[in-house]
Amino acid sequence: MIKKGLLKGHAQVFNVMLRVIDLAAVFVCGMVAYYFSAAYSTYTATGVHGVPPHYLKVILLAVVIVALLFPLFNIYRVWRGTSTLSEIKYLTMSWVMVGLLLATLAFATKSGADFSRSWMGLWFVSAWVSLITFRVVLRMALNWLRSSGFNHRHIVIVGTGEQAAVVAERLRHSTWFGLEISALYGSDTEKLPDWLKGKKLINDVAELRRYVDKGDVDQVWISLPHSEEKIIRKVLLALDGVEAGIRYVPDIFEYQLMHHSLSEIAGVPVVNISYSAIDGMNEIIKNCEDYILSAVLLIMASPLMLVLAVGVKMSSPGPVLYRQRRVGWNGKKFTMYKFRTMPIETEKESGPIWASSVDNRATRFGSFLRKTSLDELPQLFNVLQGKMSLIGPRPERPHFVEKYKNEVPHYNKKHLVKAGLTGWAQVHGWRGNTCLHTRIEHDLYYIENWSLWLDIKIIFMTIFRGLVHKNAY
Repeated sequence: MIKKGLLKGHAQVFNVMLRVIDLAAVFVCGMVAYYFSAAYSTYTATGVHGVPPHYLKVILLAVVIVALLFPLFNIYRVWRGTSTLSEIKYLTMSWVMVGLLLATLAFATKSGADFSRSWMGLWFVSAWVSLITFRVVLRMALNWLRSSGFNHRHIVIVGTGEQAAVVAERLRHSTWFGLEISALYGSDTEKLPDWLKGKKLINDVAELRRYVDKGDVDQVWISLPHSEEKIIRKVLLALDGVEAGIRYVPDIFEYQLMHHSLSEIAGVPVVNISYSAIDGMNEIIKNCEDYILSAVLLIMASPLMLVLAVGVKMSSPGPVLYRQRRVGWNGKKFTMYKFRTMPIETEKESGPIWASSVDNRATRFGSFLRKTSLDELPQLFNVLQGKMSLIGPRPERPHFVEKYKNEVPHYNKKHLVKAGLTGWAQVHGWRGNTCLHTRIEHDLYYIENWSLWLDIKIIFMTIFRGLVHKNAY
């Protein structure tokens, strides 16, 4: 049986093991790539296990570069609390840097012609895939262990007010981080949820120091509002020199800044209240992504779209496409395309209706299109037109925009970017007749934290769990 905290006492061993596996993956992929590329070549050479000496030297050089470069990119930092997407991003950057260094050396020594291009390409791709696959699998295993109650870190939360309660709830529902609250420092427990009231309560700084010094506490999280500055200073002074890590949770709750991103400008931390990361070069990258992928997807989906068009035509009289005015980027209206799912006169009779599971206006075939999200496919034409993006907040009708922009905080900020076919909110289940406040929170997170990696993640999440969903109607 695995004991709680099994990995805690072997962090250094785990770190060394990770480094060795990375180096082994680079070496083995280089060797195997040569065997595969040589199988399609008439060239034969002698060397270590059939690999020519100059190939072997480059492979070993890459191993040395990885050993020196990866730590500089924080590849072996503590994983707890960091995302898989962030790990993949830094790992890719590091491996690309290794490739660029090797290419520069080959150019400088005029030795590039001595190596097979197929070998170089196969080695580069296979090693990258191996490094990422190993980490993803390992993270999944660690997350499962932590969710099952193993490999936990024990923390003390300084604070018992509303802010501390929110932090505690977040940690409680993020079991894969493996952070377990063992005690609280404070006196007023009125605002704490019932499950927290059973935790050890400390109300004296001397007792807090003794409790932390016992060695069972890994981290202390100070979660107090700015108005409690004296208590914060008192706690920091009392905990000076303890072995446990100390973290401060900024007072971002009072101003509803919980879901806004943080940046550092000239060494000054700032909260991005109304900000889009899709700007400048990022906007160019995203536009290229939209045009290329939408064109490819249209070509791939054209046979299916033809079949669906016939199905729509047979289900009820009227046009195949349904055109509807929506609000997009900068609040501008545009015509959005969908496969028609209702009889042509239906909406003229009912007027605009918010999507719900009890909407029985759709035809039988139209209901199928809605449940599988296939009715959205024509919006690929909107993406090619530049009116929409593949990924972004879903566009809404002018009637509902006018209704909700004054009812839902920050609703209009979703129009800082182009509307999308799918989005961060949709892949998390916030679609259809679900909480609009939470949906907007997810939209704002995407807008402020956009990256190419995040788009790739959303695309894969859409494929595996976003197309057919209980809230798709």
